[in-house]
Amino acid sequence: MRLPGSVERAWQAWQEPQPGPRRASGPDSAALTQPGLNERSRMTPEQLELITLYESLPVALRQQALRVLQRLNHRDPRTGPLGWQLGIHYVERAAGQARCWLEVDESMHNPGRVAHGAIVFALADSAMGAAVHSLLDAGQRTVTAELKINYLAPVTHGRVSAVATVISRRRRLAVVSAEVRDAQDQLVGLALGTFAIISASAPAQSEG
Repeated sequence: MRLPGSVERAWQAWQEPQPGPRRASGPDSAALTQPGLNERSRMTPEQLELITLYESLPVALRQQALRVLQRLNHRDPRTGPLGWQLGIHYVERAAGQARCWLEVDESMHNPGRVAHGAIVFALADSAMGAAVHSLLDAGQRTVTAELKINYLAPVTHGRVSAVATVISRRRRLAVVSAEVRDAQDQLVGLALGTFAIISASAPAQSEG
């Protein structure tokens, strides 16, 4: 898959073979892991910006930046731009049901070093919206009208999954519940929401 926009072009160009050696052999080769002056002179402005931004980060944050790029590179096209950044993936969908997951890491932590509540909320909302979408007629789409979530346990790392079920589907509204569980299958969140069913003037597209 491709990275979006300027990041894609910079990332692809950085991976293209460049004339001349990038790494010397011998005990001092580790010193040449970063591009040299000659290599930088051949880079596009987007490549230079990408590398400059990465190098300006504290060492402790560089791995987090790489994880965000990796999530973008391995995105699920059905989740849209925010879902790409969070790494949300849909794995199951049936009539009135949907399941999706993401991997929690340090880049999703709040200052208390646990996953921010918005991460669990977004995952539940994504599963719930997909569950409603599975019941829509042609020319319809759904949007979240109201969503409440109870946070039952903190999450620090690992795979977190949300399973959503449509409880009631009427002409204009659907009521949906979702359970969010961690990698040990512990219930960490319980959500209940109302989704509006509206007319779609044009089919929604995650990727153009």
